[in-house]
Amino acid sequence: MRIVPLRGRLHLAATDGQRIYRGRNVTTTDYKRAVFLDVGDTLLYARPTWADVISDVAGIHGASITSDALIAAERRIAPVIASRFRDGERHTTSLEKSQSHWTWRYSEMLGLCGVPERLIPSIAKACHTRFNDFDTWVLFEDARPLLDELDRRRRQDGLIVGVVSNWEEWLEPLLIHRDLARHFDFLVVSGVVQSEKPDEAIFDAALARAGLTRSQSNQAMHVGDSLTADVEGARALGIRTVLLDRDVRYPPERTSGTAVIRSLAELPRLIDEARG
Repeated sequence: MRIVPLRGRLHLAATDGQRIYRGRNVTTTDYKRAVFLDVGDTLLYARPTWADVISDVAGIHGASITSDALIAAERRIAPVIASRFRDGERHTTSLEKSQSHWTWRYSEMLGLCGVPERLIPSIAKACHTRFNDFDTWVLFEDARPLLDELDRRRRQDGLIVGVVSNWEEWLEPLLIHRDLARHFDFLVVSGVVQSEKPDEAIFDAALARAGLTRSQSNQAMHVGDSLTADVEGARALGIRTVLLDRDVRYPPERTSGTAVIRSLAELPRLIDEARG
């Protein structure tokens, strides 16, 4: 859950009309193997959990809600969210759309949890503020070792590593704040490129910034926690996919034919297998 005003653009450059992260120069002559990483619930999570954050905020404002109740409420509105998504709603492509979406989402969950209607607007606003705080977002324990290993492969093997994330345009300052931006050759962020996973345009942008064409898409691997946004979106362009399913959210019948890992520690092995 991410609604944060941009705190200034940092290290973004224009190259042939595209904005790319200032890292190692990636050209069409570079070694063509690339790994794209999702961020939310793949590298970073809201501490301790998104439900705990909302529960804490609500308590400060006089409403007692358990994390379990919030999770149940989120499940109840999930079909509505999915329907809006199928109808073309993409809420991370601008700060205004994001704020509108998350205010609605917080308000719906709070209402389902029995919060008095008079308190809902102030709590929803406070949730917005809390999720604005960079310090709300922390690195998964298995993420730093993976990024260090990918750094080694960038230096030794020419591996290209980028971010492909549905996030507002403030993701880059957050990654810099967390000392993570240096691990990536580029960032492709929906709030910047105005396209959101699973749509093709955001993956096309990632391929281009990795120096790959669509015909070379099988030389890239995308890793994320969403079967729809990450796996189905990338697979539609021929990109190799890995589903990170830490909490066994998806039953086996839904992930048939998909590489599934429970920890980022498993990813280097899959990269090696893909290289052959």
